[in-house]
Amino acid sequence: MRRAAAIGTVVMALAVPAWAQMAGPADPSCKGVAVEWPADLKGWGLTAVPVMAATTPAAAPPLTPGTPARVTLAAKEGVTLAVAPPKPAGEKTYAGTVAFTVPADGPYRIALDGGAWIDVVADGKPLLSTSHKHGPNCSGIRKVVDFGLAAGTYQLQLSNSPAATITVLVVPPQG
Repeated sequence: MRRAAAIGTVVMALAVPAWAQMAGPADPSCKGVAVEWPADLKGWGLTAVPVMAATTPAAAPPLTPGTPARVTLAAKEGVTLAVAPPKPAGEKTYAGTVAFTVPADGPYRIALDGGAWIDVVADGKPLLSTSHKHGPNCSGIRKVVDFGLAAGTYQLQLSNSPAATITVLVVPPQG
């Protein structure tokens, strides 16, 4: 029931349009600019571990919250997702599933360096996000999507990515 409570706390996300998940292009004026990281995103600067996303939900490899992962996705035609994303997949896009475990209830963020649709799935159902935003200027973070999560294990579906690899950081609550 704790997951149901977490889901209930994010109902206001229904007001956020689905297109808000897709972020805009990188700023070309950022070449050589040093980034001042907010405390919650400092993990982005760590070396990303390589992860091969699963093509079925049952085989999802784990990510470690707080550690960036360079996730290799598969061509969408070879991937079965637990839930269908609300945005139709493009002509030549990539997808895959990974998993992560959160030890305590709280606000978690998913940060990506590229355009992809994010679904956090629990018990075969997508969870509603609480906000969508861009990463800090010149950080390499294209988008950040927030979720209110209860302790437990979740699947992270990545879909509609124009690139076969994408860097992902699951950001645990701060404090």
